[in-house]
Amino acid sequence: MSLEPAADPERLYSAVGADVNPHRPLFTGDVFSSVDIPGVGSSPAIVIGHPCAIRGRNGKLAQRTPVASVEAHGQIAPALWCDGYFNRMPLAGLPLDGEFHVARLDQFGLALTSELLAARRLACLSHPGINQLQQRLVHHQTRLAIPSRQFQQAFDHTYEEADLLENWSTDLADIDDDPASSFESWLREGDPDRQSRLEAHEERAPIRREMRQAISQRRSALQ
Repeated sequence: MSLEPAADPERLYSAVGADVNPHRPLFTGDVFSSVDIPGVGSSPAIVIGHPCAIRGRNGKLAQRTPVASVEAHGQIAPALWCDGYFNRMPLAGLPLDGEFHVARLDQFGLALTSELLAARRLACLSHPGINQLQQRLVHHQTRLAIPSRQFQQAFDHTYEEADLLENWSTDLADIDDDPASSFESWLREGDPDRQSRLEAHEERAPIRREMRQAISQRRSALQ
């Protein structure tokens, strides 16, 4: 099979520029204005690590985050990305000098997470965008072409967890200094715990209701 053609910005991103939620936790596919990448240099960067490589125990961010450099690139017809340029991921529509950009999947390293958090977040890939990023990463490293739908199936519950964490962090930003940690504790409550329950689609609506109740209770406790 061929890889996916380049996606247009409406499909590629969940948020760009001013639409990026400032309370959104760090996640795969986030693009930042500039960071020092060891072995590469200072460059705009995209997070390429899986969420488990970004966070550890109690939701704490790792000291360093896997990223790839982002650079300006000549325009190429969308279909040509299917059978070539395997070391690059097309990133049309980034708010960077009005040019077309790519992620250089062959120029990567472990950037300091603190530098990422201090940089301007330019965009966040959508779920289909992250799937395409993972498809091209795997193909670049192995020449194995995996349909993007398989990445969606594998990461679906992870995307749901990330969306919940973003909602939790946003709703509690003014009263919780460490929302990722408190969310992690809440998510692991129960038997089976909520994190395990997220793997079943029918459990996701109930968990969202439980989260809204938990947020309301935490806010009420401070009144």
